[in-house]
Amino acid sequence: MGKKAMNLGKGLRDIMMSKSAEGTEETKDHASSISLNIIDPNPYQPRKFFNDESLQELTESIKMHGVLEPVLLRKKAGRYQIISGERRVRAARLAGLREIEARVFDLLSDKTMAEWAIIENIQREDLNSIELANSYQKLLDSHGYTHDDLAERLGKSRAAVTNSLRLLKLPAQVQKWIQEGKLSAGAARSLLSPNISNPEKLAKKIIEEGFSVREVELMVQEPTKKPGKKQEPSSKHNPDMQHFLNTLQNALGTRVSCKVSKKSPQKGTLLIDYSSFDDLTRIQNALNL
Repeated sequence: MGKKAMNLGKGLRDIMMSKSAEGTEETKDHASSISLNIIDPNPYQPRKFFNDESLQELTESIKMHGVLEPVLLRKKAGRYQIISGERRVRAARLAGLREIEARVFDLLSDKTMAEWAIIENIQREDLNSIELANSYQKLLDSHGYTHDDLAERLGKSRAAVTNSLRLLKLPAQVQKWIQEGKLSAGAARSLLSPNISNPEKLAKKIIEEGFSVREVELMVQEPTKKPGKKQEPSSKHNPDMQHFLNTLQNALGTRVSCKVSKKSPQKGTLLIDYSSFDDLTRIQNALNL
């Protein structure tokens, strides 16, 4: 994925140390003690849920050993905003500390700060699927990123970014179930199938009956039958083909069907639905063409 993706693999700290562009100079070469009273959360923090149990464990560790690694802060209007280390700041407060060791950056653009916040959480795998999608959307809306920009900068594939953002098209209740861990992102993406008229109702059924992602994919593959409309030949007799079509359909965000040759079951024609030229362009981008 090029130089930027390789930098992402090194870790957030290496990115910051190697980046010499505008807004990344540190005030000092070493950590300073900063009062917790003048430290504010990162306004671009994509992570919204913090596990109380793990936070309490970190608090007890800080009481015993202190904060072992400095947090990263941005100086802003006489106060400081967290770049990295919000859990440590929260736990330090719970542990009764008044100050915390920090490395401070005087000049840091909002765009870079938002980018770093996402990178850190991605590397630590701290974000749920909806938090990640919302983070992507915020970069698109507020900082002029494109899907390709995000993919390159964050070391992701273009399709992965697009599929993540598609989760935001789901009803609010379904998104909440994903955040709560009741519904997997894989199963949720299947609910975006054009064959599904009520994704919230089906999501509730998936949760209650404990369907696997594969079972959900098979459920949504069968198109809704309409009276008087001739159905296309189905591949439901072939589980592997059915799984392939469903995977392709989820990736492209539109219905994909297959017409198998009568002469040879190993040959056929793939049919990809599109609703407009704009939709066709979106499909082209999803295929990275």
